[in-house]
Amino acid sequence: MFFILSKTIGLLVKPLFWLIIGLSMAVFSRKPKLKKTSIIASLFILVVFTNPLLIDVVLKKWEPAPVSVETLTSYDIGIVLGGFARHLPVSNNVELSEPGDRLWQAFSLYQQGKIKRILITGGSYGKSEAAAVYDALKAIGVPDSALLAETRSRNTHENAVFTAEMIDENHCGATCLLITSAVHIKRSLGCFRKAGLNPDTFPANHISRHDKVYWAEWLRPEPDAMRFWDRLINEWVGIVVYKIKGYL
Repeated sequence: MFFILSKTIGLLVKPLFWLIIGLSMAVFSRKPKLKKTSIIASLFILVVFTNPLLIDVVLKKWEPAPVSVETLTSYDIGIVLGGFARHLPVSNNVELSEPGDRLWQAFSLYQQGKIKRILITGGSYGKSEAAAVYDALKAIGVPDSALLAETRSRNTHENAVFTAEMIDENHCGATCLLITSAVHIKRSLGCFRKAGLNPDTFPANHISRHDKVYWAEWLRPEPDAMRFWDRLINEWVGIVVYKIKGYL
């Protein structure tokens, strides 16, 4: 029930969903005033939510700034949240999606001696994401002693609860660094604190721009801007729903 509710609310607040509703009303409405209003509203949604400057400004307020590796101390465990990979049974390979930067950052931090172990948290049907990534890291030379996998969780709340249980049982007192997408840091950190852990954070996969941008780029509508709004609004909705459920 909770899963269906969260996904339904997530759909209803997507700018693309609003655009489809507005255009549908503009096409099918028989009332001239409503048709005109729907066209104006649809154009407004299209212009606002495809503007790369607006979403970048909002994201810079929401996402934590990038963290310099040089400023980090050494941690016992780097916790990498799932949702960035899938196992392909036919080839037995692991494919990374856009948030796969989380894994790269964790591996880089391990190589630089900033984290002693990499803990992947995330389950799924069939071979779990965490187990598949665990095997993939072993295949490129990361030793068993430096890898941990939490394979039961299906969402951020469960990531935190099951990971906290694992650390309390087997690695009590370990210092932890939470590694996940920058846009997801606030909700995930809240879940881990609620579960009894208080890790430091290392944001990855920033959506906001932190490089120099030619001013004319901000004037060009970008389809990706609407996708970024979807991710940001999904986090806002997730925080509200998680607070209602008592996960934060």
